Amino acid sequence: MARELKDIITKDIETRFAGMDGCVVFDYQGLSAEDTFQLRRNLRQDGVRMNVVQNRLSKRVFAEREDIPGEFTDLFSGPTALLTSEEGALRASKSIANWLKETKDSIEIRGGLFEGKVLSKEDVTEMAKIPDKDTLLAQTVGMFLSPVQFLPSAAKSLVSHLAGCAKARHDELSDS
Repeated sequence: MARELKDIITKDIETRFAGMDGCVVFDYQGLSAEDTFQLRRNLRQDGVRMNVVQNRLSKRVFAEREDIPGEFTDLFSGPTALLTSEEGALRASKSIANWLKETKDSIEIRGGLFEGKVLSKEDVTEMAKIPDKDTLLAQTVGMFLSPVQFLPSAAKSLVSHLAGCAKARHDELSDS
């Protein structure tokens, strides 16, 4: 490959992944053209972008970045694709996990990168199970509001218990 072309590709990789704080790396080998088209369309709907990268040049670009650990470049071997999103690796992992559930295809997730840490295949799979931001917020609000929901019934129970105790004491005093 001509040196000028390598420089152009390297610059493109640098600019494309300059602000990347996380991604998912997978082996796309075995996908038909139609499957790849469907995958890209589903990813695009989720706000995730799939980029097929050249391993040697990508390794060089990512190795030069100080915010990315050196082990990350070990994920680049064979046919490699990167999934990135404005929302980071969490959105990318959810999107590819959903696609894998729907299609049952046998692509191999190799790992990923999340906030400067290299993720294993298992880490990416576990990260896909984390609920989205809106669900987490709803669960948190629900946890705070659940004790408040029982407050009226607890107050009513306390008042009726107090009335019962007062009546029992009154009956006790009137019998003696």
